[in-house]
Amino acid sequence: MAKRELIGDSEEVRAAIADLRDKVDTQDYPEETWREEDIAVKNFSDRITDTVRLDEVADALAEQEESLRQQREMDAALAEERRLAREQYRRDRVRKLSAPEEAPVAPAPKEKRFGKRRKQEDEYIISLSGVSKSYVKGVPALNDVNIRIKPGEFVFIVGDSGSGKSTLIRLLLRELKPTTGTIRVNGFQVEKLRRGKIPKLRRSMGVVFQDFRLLKDRNVYENVAFAQRIIQVPSREMKRNVPNILAMVGLAGKYKAHPNELSGGEQQRVALARALVNKPPILLADEPTGNLDPKNTIEIMKLLERINQNGTTVLVVTHNDKIVNDMQKRVITIKKGVVVSDEEMGGYIDED
Repeated sequence: MAKRELIGDSEEVRAAIADLRDKVDTQDYPEETWREEDIAVKNFSDRITDTVRLDEVADALAEQEESLRQQREMDAALAEERRLAREQYRRDRVRKLSAPEEAPVAPAPKEKRFGKRRKQEDEYIISLSGVSKSYVKGVPALNDVNIRIKPGEFVFIVGDSGSGKSTLIRLLLRELKPTTGTIRVNGFQVEKLRRGKIPKLRRSMGVVFQDFRLLKDRNVYENVAFAQRIIQVPSREMKRNVPNILAMVGLAGKYKAHPNELSGGEQQRVALARALVNKPPILLADEPTGNLDPKNTIEIMKLLERINQNGTTVLVVTHNDKIVNDMQKRVITIKKGVVVSDEEMGGYIDED
């Protein structure tokens, strides 16, 4: 029998035991004269004695009394704490109602998780840190490239064939993953993107290639509208956006023409219109004048400059030294996969 099984009847137990002891200790109360109830009490006493000593019963009773006392003290303390809290709430409420209204104070901005370094990275729309890319082990196409481009910049990437320019563009578009290093483009950490997120990255950039890459079986309007259909722009908006962008590139009157009916310069303008119709913050142009004559080259570069003045970040990969020297923009020169020069208002560096 556990101690707690005796505690509930402690007064009865003690009284019964005391009475039994008195009767047993008296000589004038022989055992054969005990009443039935006395025998029951004696048996009960014997059962208790067999399971727990009497001094343990006393200890259990004392322990219970101490526990009850502590519980009463705790209840009293909690009640006092609640009373003080109610009084403090009433005082604060009265003070707030009687005080003059104050302008709300804006909460302090939260520190970014990655601290100062992350804040600096967020200043750039394109950022490459320690980027290397090797197609064959030990032969890097790019080697420890570090480039930072701010929103709204116009930047030329120059270098001879095989210098790594095209590899750089493919890394930015996540057609390739770097062997080492980190790439951030418009808020995306490119090398860590899951496959399902890559289209979202690419939709944040407009891309123009040397070979135009137009849909030969569709007219000018349909080629440009195709970019809007991909992102599910409503037809009503599309009918407004496509003519506007064609007018900007000077092709409003040729919206029904097919690519084979256009000159090289006009086809490149269609490609530009398609790249810009979704208003991307970044325009990548990979050798955009490679297949154009000097006159069309100048016209396309003027168009790119106007696009940049409207706020789009423009990155042009080229080996055309004349347009680089004439336009006096920021020039990043790559030689054998290494950035050898990065100059504001720079010129084309002859790698020979």
